[in-house]
Amino acid sequence: MKKNILTIIIMALTVINVILTAVVLFSAVPAMNRTNNLIKKVTEVVDLELESDEQSDNNAVSITDRENHQFTSSAGTLTINLLNSEGGKEHWAQLDSVYVTVNKAGEDYKNLVKNLEGKQSDVLTIVSDVIGGMDYETVSTKKDEMRIEIVKKLQEHFETESIIDVSFDNLRFQ
Repeated sequence: MKKNILTIIIMALTVINVILTAVVLFSAVPAMNRTNNLIKKVTEVVDLELESDEQSDNNAVSITDRENHQFTSSAGTLTINLLNSEGGKEHWAQLDSVYVTVNKAGEDYKNLVKNLEGKQSDVLTIVSDVIGGMDYETVSTKKDEMRIEIVKKLQEHFETESIIDVSFDNLRFQ
């Protein structure tokens, strides 16, 4: 008799275990799948926001369609005072020349090249204003953001989308 009662208890516990497993399977798994889908959508949106339009446009232009225009200061090197950081120490940036990369396949390429020829001071002023508006820590850690900001300002100033990149010759910070 004791063996039969023990067998019945084990069978009952096994049936309860199967029922609880089924409940968990049908209630918890769909909730976890919805959560995973939500997380996946959020990460996709974050990835889209991390890619900037300027970088994708820049990468879409063939190397044969790129043309660099060099702008140098009449003094040879351009020295730019940076914003004072919290410590109060003065910092500066110095560069030998600025290269503006233009898309030769752009619609307004010819007009842009004509405009760029006599506008060396405008380009150097925009570069100075953007770099000078940042402190040492920002400039030294966020160079790509600085370049993107300069490209945006140049595009606004010259009213064109054909300016795709900017680079510097011998850029250094102190």
